[in-house]
Amino acid sequence: MLKARPVLILTALLLVISIACGVSFDSGGGGSGPSEVEQTLQAIYAQDTMQALASASNTQPTAQVAAPQASQEAPAATEITHTTIPGNPGSPDQTKDEIDTSNTAEDKIALGDSFRLGTLERPFTQDVMDYSKEVDLLEVTLAKDLDFYIFNLMLVGPNQEKGYPSAHYGIEFDTDRDGRGDILLWAKGNGISDWTIDDVMVLSDSNDDVGGSRPVLPDTNSGDGYDKVLFSLEKLDDPDAAWQRMDSTSNVQLAIKTSLVGGSRYFWRAWADSGLADPIKFDYNDSFSEEQAGSPNKNSKFYPVGQLNLMDSTCWIAFNFEPTGKDLGGCYQLQQPTPVPTKPTPNA
Repeated sequence: MLKARPVLILTALLLVISIACGVSFDSGGGGSGPSEVEQTLQAIYAQDTMQALASASNTQPTAQVAAPQASQEAPAATEITHTTIPGNPGSPDQTKDEIDTSNTAEDKIALGDSFRLGTLERPFTQDVMDYSKEVDLLEVTLAKDLDFYIFNLMLVGPNQEKGYPSAHYGIEFDTDRDGRGDILLWAKGNGISDWTIDDVMVLSDSNDDVGGSRPVLPDTNSGDGYDKVLFSLEKLDDPDAAWQRMDSTSNVQLAIKTSLVGGSRYFWRAWADSGLADPIKFDYNDSFSEEQAGSPNKNSKFYPVGQLNLMDSTCWIAFNFEPTGKDLGGCYQLQQPTPVPTKPTPNA
C-alpha cells in the first residue's frame, strides 16, 4: 500500500494543475481570457480539490506534494495583519424563517420554490433528487455592530461525509433597491470555527447587468453577473473587510464591513449552493431556462430539478426601511383585500 502512495500523490497534483488551468466559466467574454472573478474562483476550487485529494490519500497537500520547478523562486508569503475582527453577533436586528425541506425530502419535493422570482428552494441532486442538509436554510439573521454586518445562516445539518457545512454560502445586497443584486459576499464553507478570511470573497456588478433586462424576472439577457472582485486573499485592500466561520455544525456565519456595503438601507438575501455556485451566472433564472433548471414541484412539467440543483435562496429582505409591499421578489407582499359583497338596498 505504501508503494502506491507516490502514484496517488502525483495523480492528485496533476489533477490540481489541470483544474487550476482548465476550469472555465462561460461569461460571454468572447474568448478574451479568464476574468478576475474567474481566476479567483479557479484558485479556490483548485485548492479545495487539492485538499480533498490529499485527504483521500492521507497526506498533507502542502508538506508532502512537491510543486513543479518554477523558472523563478516564488516570493515568500506575506503575513496578513488584522486589526478589526468580528466578535460574537448580538441580538439579531432581523430574523427570517425559511422552509424546512427535510419535512418533504422523503417525497422528493420542495415547497416555496419560484423560478419566476428567483427564490430557489431545491436542496436536491439533479434528476435523482437526493436531499442535502447543508444547502437547506432554516433561518437567516442579520446583526449589526459598529464595524460589521454579521449574518447567521442556520442549516438543517452539515455535509454528511465532512461533518461540517461545505457548500458555498452567500449574502447578496441590493443597495439601490431596484431588484438587482449589487454586491455579493461569497464563502466556501471550510469548517473553521474561528473567524477567517480564507475562502471568502466579495464581488460587485460593475456594469449593472445582474438580473438581465428585467430585474428578478427571467429573461434571455443574462449578462456577466458579478464581474469585479472587491475582496479576496489576492485582493486585500482592506484585509479585515470580509470573514466567515462555522459557529456550529449547522450554522455558518458571514461578516462584512458596513463600509464595503456602502448604503445603510438595502435589500439582502441569503444563499446556500453546492451545485452551480457560479456568481458569474447571476441571476440564475436568466442564465438557464425553466426547462433546463427543472423543478422540485411534482405538479410541474419540468420536474425533477435539473441544472439548477443543490441550492436554496431567500427572497429579498428589506433592511432599515419599510418595503412598499409591491417590491418584485420581496419577502413582503401586500395582500389584496377580499371584496365584501354589498347588500342590495331594499325598495322603498
